[in-house]
Amino acid sequence: MASSFTSSKETTNYARLCRLLVDVGTQVLRETFERKRPAGDLHTVLTTPPVQGTLASLQKKRILNPMQWGKLVSPTVSSKDFDITLLVVLLRNVCSLSPPATSWKSPPNPTDVSEAADIVRIRIHRNEVYAHTNGASVDDATFNNQWVSIKDPLLRLGGPSYQTVIDNLRTECMDPEKEQHYQDLLKKWKENEESVMEKLTEIEEKVDATQSKLQKVEESLANLVEPVRHPVKDVAVTG
Repeated sequence: MASSFTSSKETTNYARLCRLLVDVGTQVLRETFERKRPAGDLHTVLTTPPVQGTLASLQKKRILNPMQWGKLVSPTVSSKDFDITLLVVLLRNVCSLSPPATSWKSPPNPTDVSEAADIVRIRIHRNEVYAHTNGASVDDATFNNQWVSIKDPLLRLGGPSYQTVIDNLRTECMDPEKEQHYQDLLKKWKENEESVMEKLTEIEEKVDATQSKLQKVEESLANLVEPVRHPVKDVAVTG
């Protein structure tokens, strides 16, 4: 059946941004995961404490859906099978990445070019591109600005070898059906991740609150113990 999708310069601009985020973004985040995860055979890594416990907790809280969980527990597990949402979850939870100073949710400071900050930037730029989804089109000025904003963190994470790949995507011909395909993939990515990130944020906030309470308890105990460590000495009385 013929596609009813009609293409224009503006819709092609939008589709190219979608493709940059989905295709290059997924590959760059996959390479970042492989670089930052614990060393060793991936199946062994994912089934060894404490990683296994972390993943089981995420699955129990339905942060990992059944399809993602199935990929993680497979004896032939490969990051090539991980979607972009799963990669972000793993980067945040099993790769020992500290969140940016502004958190995983807010825009990083402009001077922060850490890996965690660039991961957040990719998600934020995804949201900015997705904001055009109703019209599925962006003008040339918007396209040029967003392309550069997305390209920079991708190059920092993926390395200079991605320069040619990104440059080619900017001018490569796209047929209407392919344009629709990448728009649909971007929409799916956003919908999947929004639910997951909301649950992750709730968990992290509860953990932070618990740690804060424990710290206050430890400080209170320290204040109680301190006088015992330095008892008042008896004063000798002379007659």
